Amino acid sequence: MKGVLKCLIFLAVIGLGVFLYFTFTEVKEKKEEENIKNGWYIEIIYDKPINVRSEASAEAKSLGKVNKGEIYKVLDIDTESSTVYYWYKIEYKGKEGYVASGRKKFWVKDYNNPKDIMTPQITFESNEYYVRTIDDINYKHLTVYEDSTDYTISHIVYYEKEKNQYWILYTITDKSGKSSSKMQKIIFEIAPSSDQVKDFREYRR
Repeated sequence: MKGVLKCLIFLAVIGLGVFLYFTFTEVKEKKEEENIKNGWYIEIIYDKPINVRSEASAEAKSLGKVNKGEIYKVLDIDTESSTVYYWYKIEYKGKEGYVASGRKKFWVKDYNNPKDIMTPQITFESNEYYVRTIDDINYKHLTVYEDSTDYTISHIVYYEKEKNQYWILYTITDKSGKSSSKMQKIIFEIAPSSDQVKDFREYRR
């Protein structure tokens, strides 16, 4: 009986130790994530693993890979080595490495960038935006790619009479004045009045 009791106590101690270990590890990881998010960091948004390079070059040695959803502290950014990529210098497993992101098709999302080097971009998953009325237009369906949180989005709705079709032109502008625009077909349940839209021919000029 004493042997069984000792065995149960032993298992309980082991179980408590494992619980405390994982709890401590979880708390530590959460704290590290909070520290990273307080500064300049990137989140990997590309669906496939991305190589971490020893230098800002696609030919440099791979130190490993980063995966979608992971975040990393940024130490610097190289915008000069390539006309195709931005190279982010990050903290990676106790070392320094470089992660590429396309200049037009972003592989990472940039947060709290003090340099503000990126021209803001917006994307949407569908070519058509359905909305009840013109007053119900919002930007919840847009995905923003911008290296600062200080930006504005505006829009203009155009009517193409020849096709009886409406278009919405979004413009995103960051705090330094850099901007870009993108157009999407918009379908109304209740059509707007003529004074609420612009002639599509104005956009074509």
